[in-house]
This record gives sequence, structure tokens and C-alpha cells, in this order.
Amino acid sequence: MTTMQKTSRLSEALRSGAGTALPDGGGRALAVAAETWFAATTECQREMIGFVSTRLEKDGEVAREIMGCKNLTEVAAIQSRWVEETLRDYSNEMERLMTICTKSMNGGAGRKA
Repeated sequence: MTTMQKTSRLSEALRSGAGTALPDGGGRALAVAAETWFAATTECQREMIGFVSTRLEKDGEVAREIMGCKNLTEVAAIQSRWVEETLRDYSNEMERLMTICTKSMNGGAGRKA
């Protein structure tokens, strides 16, 4: 798996304030805000990709179970369980995404404690 560099020439240039005409260090503040936003966005994307992958796997398992059912009662039970689990998974995922966003708003996105 390929990983991205923690910093790039662009982020280094933005942090140094090179090429910015904003007074009172505004360029640096803008660079820090952009870097924080990009870190949070990247973290959210990774989280969502993992979530979708897990959900697709679970949905595939449920489809296989349904195909093996002998009557509609079994299908209904599996579908009921699937709905409950899916709603719980989406709720948990939203909570994780909100945690990432909140951490970002508090200045901690992408930083390891």
C-alpha cells in the first residue's frame, strides 16, 4: 500500500507564507486551515472506504443466506436482522465521521496523540 507524504512542497510553501500577500501572517493561518481541512477530509475518506467495504461484505453474506432459505419466514427473519444491523452500522459510522470532524474543528485532525 502506498502512503502519502506528511508534507509536500506546496504545504511547505504555504506554511512559510511564500507567495502570500495577506497581512499579519494571514497566509500562514490560511495554510494551517487548509492543511487541517485536507487532513480531516483524507481521514473521512479512509473511514468511509473502510465502512463501504465492510457493508458490502455483510450485504453479500446476507444475500447468500437468503438464497439458501427454504421459505418466506426465513427470508423475513434474515431481512429483519439485516435492517437492524444496517441501521446500527450507519449510525455508528456517522458517529465516527462526526468525531473526525469535531476533532478537526478543535485543531486535532490527522494528529496522533
